[in-house]
Amino acid sequence: MKKIILLLLSLNLVFAQLDNPTRSLTIYKDNFALVNEPIVWNLKLGRNISSFTNLSQNLLFDSPVLNVEGVQVLSQTLNRNFSSTDAFLKNNIGAAIEVKPNDGSNVQGILMDYNGSTISIKTNKGLVVFQRSQLSYFILKSSTVQDKFTPEIRWEIISDDDKSVNAELSYITSGFSWKPIYTLTINDSDSLATLSVNAEVSNNSNINLFALDLDVVEGNVPLHSSRKNSSYQMMESRGSAMENRASLGDFYVFNLGKNLNLDAMQTVQLPMMKARSITYDKKYIFKNSERDQGDEPLSIEVSFENSAENNLELPLPSGVLYLYEKSTAGELNFIGRNGLSQLYKGGTAILDGGKAFDIIGKRRILNFDRQTNSEESTISLQILNTSNQSIKVKAIEKIVGDWVIKESSSMYIKEDASTIYFPLEIEAGATELITYTYKKEWK
Repeated sequence: MKKIILLLLSLNLVFAQLDNPTRSLTIYKDNFALVNEPIVWNLKLGRNISSFTNLSQNLLFDSPVLNVEGVQVLSQTLNRNFSSTDAFLKNNIGAAIEVKPNDGSNVQGILMDYNGSTISIKTNKGLVVFQRSQLSYFILKSSTVQDKFTPEIRWEIISDDDKSVNAELSYITSGFSWKPIYTLTINDSDSLATLSVNAEVSNNSNINLFALDLDVVEGNVPLHSSRKNSSYQMMESRGSAMENRASLGDFYVFNLGKNLNLDAMQTVQLPMMKARSITYDKKYIFKNSERDQGDEPLSIEVSFENSAENNLELPLPSGVLYLYEKSTAGELNFIGRNGLSQLYKGGTAILDGGKAFDIIGKRRILNFDRQTNSEESTISLQILNTSNQSIKVKAIEKIVGDWVIKESSSMYIKEDASTIYFPLEIEAGATELITYTYKKEWK
């Protein structure tokens, strides 16, 4: 008799072991997470064998910890003898198969190929290729590999009575990730902007998680650390995840909500901070080295301070920031995507806003004199503001070596041993011309 194996592509049945399932999930930045699973056991007096299979295939096999009181746990056994659905299908190329597409039809034939996303089936009418996402289920009518697709934990338990016992299973698994997604919308008519933050959470595991209490951690935590053996206290505040945060040693924990659902292979965005009105600064950057000459549009630099005065002063985790600008006509335009590093309280975020169309910088070397023990050069910087707005410009000059500025037509600031810059404000339609001379000497 041929063995018939039914593989469900959805995981709706994996929670049969739980009574009123609730879970907590803590996701870290390095593609791993701590899963806390509540389990309810109805035990008999004496020896009991209980098992649990709603486990991530990517769990760290030495990480499961059972927290239970009122019973004696004699042993905990982890069965790692399982295969993935992908492996199962690849090992059964040539077997008879029946699939049911989402449209309700039924297709039978021979499994010819499987590459992880598509299934090729030879039918009486020819070769048919399905996307795996198009199928509600498939049936293999013969099998060359075992049919267990998840790890399993078994416990041998001694109970002193017939009773119901609440337990909690905790383990570490890969396959989960999160990152903040920032949106900053600036106005070209004033210095006000709107900043909002969502957490993008991805479940790349094989398990669906329902009724979930979800935390995310900012910071790189070693895998041997976990929520179970680290202490933290929630701040007594209400509001967004960034306001209702916790301290985990040198890290921050943000709670994204309770009673959430996170399906296998799903990515969701959850709010971390309500939109806030902040101020920002916009400058045009003209940056050059000693030997540079030419004409080029200036770079746009947008910055904001993470301060109480700016309606923030929150720990802002590293993530991705999308920068938009709203025109005077009210149109929203995308002007850049930036990586945002961890922004501490009091810090300043500096963002790349692309190149300006109508702000042009021209740099010329007017004179260069090199002697045996010295070098002297005169530089011209010309900045044309052809826009209809006044602008702020930072003209940066990099000079290497032992140098001094002999003369300059405009005030400058020495930033470090190899950098000076000219802070400028240029009216609409105006042009600013700067000349300066530097000299180097050496032995």
